[in-house]
Amino acid sequence: MRRCLLGLLMLFGLAGMAVAQTPAGGTLEAVQRRGELRCGVFGQLPGFSSPDLEGVMRGLDADFCRAVAAAVLGDRDMVAFVTANSVEAGFANLEAGRVDLLSSNLTATAMRDAGRNIAPAGVLLYDGQAVMVRVDSNITSFAQLNGKRICVAAPQVDQSFNILRNAAMRARITVVPVVTTQSGTALLDGFKNGSCDAVTADAAALATLRATDMPDPAGAMLLPERLSREPIAPFVRGGDERWRQIVTWTLHALVAAEELEISSSTLDAALRSDNTEVRFLIGLDRGLGAALGLKDSWAAEAIRQVGNYGEIFDRNLGDGSAIGLDRGLSDLWRRGGLMYPFPFR
Repeated sequence: MRRCLLGLLMLFGLAGMAVAQTPAGGTLEAVQRRGELRCGVFGQLPGFSSPDLEGVMRGLDADFCRAVAAAVLGDRDMVAFVTANSVEAGFANLEAGRVDLLSSNLTATAMRDAGRNIAPAGVLLYDGQAVMVRVDSNITSFAQLNGKRICVAAPQVDQSFNILRNAAMRARITVVPVVTTQSGTALLDGFKNGSCDAVTADAAALATLRATDMPDPAGAMLLPERLSREPIAPFVRGGDERWRQIVTWTLHALVAAEELEISSSTLDAALRSDNTEVRFLIGLDRGLGAALGLKDSWAAEAIRQVGNYGEIFDRNLGDGSAIGLDRGLSDLWRRGGLMYPFPFR
């Protein structure tokens, strides 16, 4: 969930909600006819979606959009990024048909699935609220925060305050919330000036803030515990099952490729494989492409042009980036994470 880093209000009411508009003939046909995937992103969040010095959109969300474009249109660059500076504006763009896909660091929640005519299409990142402390504080676990001052966004900004309170009750400790109603990097002000002993927000947000706004990033660390569940998902309009399947299975294909040790650089070798799941995934054994309304090479193109899930994570959020976020729960299930692709057969 894009929360304290963005300073956005969570909207729980359904009044005035737009009705989702699916293009005549379906989203797939509209995208193919247009020759362009319109992908909604936030556009101001390093690691997820933000322009580089040349103005090219970079990040986990941006690369997932490119993977879908490669799968559907055969070219990762046939994507137009449509930015929205709030959660509600992003959902409104999706519902009104101004974008075909929304990948904007958003948590899949009950009310976002059941409460409006949109649908999550898999889990792109398993995030969760975390706590950042100074390395020299010698604090290494949440339980050691008893009596400590913790910078946190106000309840009217997001759910961080309530999540922190509930976690403290579970741990049977008392913390002192230092509440701010300001957005973005202002959450770090108290932590940087010493009026807070720690700061709490989603782990990916904290890692980004540490890399981009701390004078000494190495002097701060995230505690290992996660205080909440934040499954970050791409969203599509409800009522278009074929398009939901395409977006969902593109995500599964990226994760399966990593599990099967197929990368952008080893795809050509995989084309000679006799592994039945590999062959089905990359279209050597036909069937899935036609079932989705795509070419048999749809997954192979996404992998070749954008990379498998591990490659995408590493260059945008992991060790290959300035953010340096640990894979954690977003690692493959065989390595103790939750990333578990549906089988390709």
